[in-house]
Amino acid sequence: MNRTDLALSCENIRKDFHVLRDIRLWRIMLGIEQPFDAAVIHALKDISLKVPRGKIVGILGRNGAGKSTLLRLLGGVYEPTAGRIWRNGQVAGLFELGGVGNAHLTGRDYAERYLRVIGGVTAGALAELLDDIQEFSELGDAFGQKIRTYSSGMSARLYFATATAMQHEIYLIDELLSVGDEHFQAKCWRRMRERLLNGASGVLVTHAWEAIVRLCEHACIIYDGRFSFVGDSDKAVVKYLGLSVPVATSARFSSENPSAYSAISGEDVELQISVDVLEETEVSLAASIEVLRVGLGWEIVLLSNPMSIGAAVGRHDVILKIAKLPLVPGRYSLNLFLSREKTREGLDVRSWTYGNGCELEVLSDKDYGGAMVRLPYTVRPIGGL
Repeated sequence: MNRTDLALSCENIRKDFHVLRDIRLWRIMLGIEQPFDAAVIHALKDISLKVPRGKIVGILGRNGAGKSTLLRLLGGVYEPTAGRIWRNGQVAGLFELGGVGNAHLTGRDYAERYLRVIGGVTAGALAELLDDIQEFSELGDAFGQKIRTYSSGMSARLYFATATAMQHEIYLIDELLSVGDEHFQAKCWRRMRERLLNGASGVLVTHAWEAIVRLCEHACIIYDGRFSFVGDSDKAVVKYLGLSVPVATSARFSSENPSAYSAISGEDVELQISVDVLEETEVSLAASIEVLRVGLGWEIVLLSNPMSIGAAVGRHDVILKIAKLPLVPGRYSLNLFLSREKTREGLDVRSWTYGNGCELEVLSDKDYGGAMVRLPYTVRPIGGL
């Protein structure tokens, strides 16, 4: 991939922090001449990252892994100890809570200063953007009060509304989408989806995996200052969660089941699934079909009720039939769950969250645009000249 195709990239980044154990002023006053005793913290080690234009790349990591340090390097707040960073576009950072100004500014003054300094907004366009920020942040009259009087939630709403009021080319996001109540979070997601659909690129760092699958196609896991995984966002989430597949002592899916199925859109589909019941118990099978959509995350597009497959020990073959498969062409995850009345302990599961879901490829020679489900419809004239 050419660098011109990238919104943001870095190569072999290293960031060291030197922590002085002694205070320099006291050393000078006491005439101590020996070298300063400084501990070195290697916050980031050999980090390389490519962010294609029009994409948001996710970075997952526990607290202290180096996520926020990397974001500040990408945004120019810190300089790398070694390595290079390229930025191809205007950057909006949602990480420095108050990147311009201070807590003695009013919300309006902060927003105006940010728009003028960071956004280069002219006086003619300023009033409309300020009105938008006040409305989106839901601050009301508090917009004219000093930020030091705000709660942390009010401050975060102001900073998010200000940083996203304009369509920037690159967004650097650090956990801010988790701020506020569910109502405000939904507004944040809608705005970020709009910015993404309008061509924005960026990096989202978080320890909340749900955010990664909602906004990102690709993601990295950072651990102890290094990337331990780089790849598709769903695979990154599976590795990050580290969920262990339940030990199937009562019933399990046969190893002879395929790991991938294919079907034709609009035609009847029959998927054969074999289950080995290992001890006499009434077992049911449920299935779901999910699709990963950028900006929305995993969506369940088909979900079955649990179907009894029997209680006798031995092999049980089940046919999952879907009449006139209503899914448009694409790749889906077929998830299979075994259950029984009292507990699911000892029962097998096949799901993308465990990294063992089945792939369902839906084929067709027709183009259904951006739809996920085929719905029958007709168009008829109701009159004319």
